[in-house]
Amino acid sequence: MGWAREDIPTLKYGNKIGPSDVAGMLGLPYVGEIFYVDATSGSDTANAGKSQDDAFATVSAAYTACTSAKHDVVIIAPTGGTGRTSETASITWAKRFTHLIGNVAPTAQDARAGVGMAASTVFTISENGCLFKNLTFTQTADVNEPVTITGDYNSFIGVDFKGSLNATTGDDTAMRALNLDGGQENYFGGCT
Repeated sequence: MGWAREDIPTLKYGNKIGPSDVAGMLGLPYVGEIFYVDATSGSDTANAGKSQDDAFATVSAAYTACTSAKHDVVIIAPTGGTGRTSETASITWAKRFTHLIGNVAPTAQDARAGVGMAASTVFTISENGCLFKNLTFTQTADVNEPVTITGDYNSFIGVDFKGSLNATTGDDTAMRALNLDGGQENYFGGCT
């Protein structure tokens, strides 16, 4: 088994695989900019998120760099640890056609890429047409609804909605791993 750079001449000279090349791998015919996140080796202050070696540390920073309706992709590509970020601020995913993908082995539960929410933060998906694939969403604080979907026409493939891993929340009858709040025609395939 060899490397692609051995068979694809342009890669031998340092050229990279670009967004249009990645699109097919994601099942999309086109993607815009790609931003990388690595909670272990990334930095929100020193990096621009444009490659694995230049990755952001949080999804929040990568999401800020995205442009709505341009089919930008945030790829969580961990190099160690649990592969989950530690988000210190709530995220409202409000940019249409902006996608979040975990670059790890697809598993039924506990994908080793994902969004870890710290403190009392939550993840709200309020826009339409976004793809979320191969991820885990988890919360460690006492938060009853860590993920809320109010947007429509989104697709969730292989997403593990863990909910809160806090003992107080676990004993609360109001706890929900996922809250669908008016969001319609969302697709869930292979999710837990």
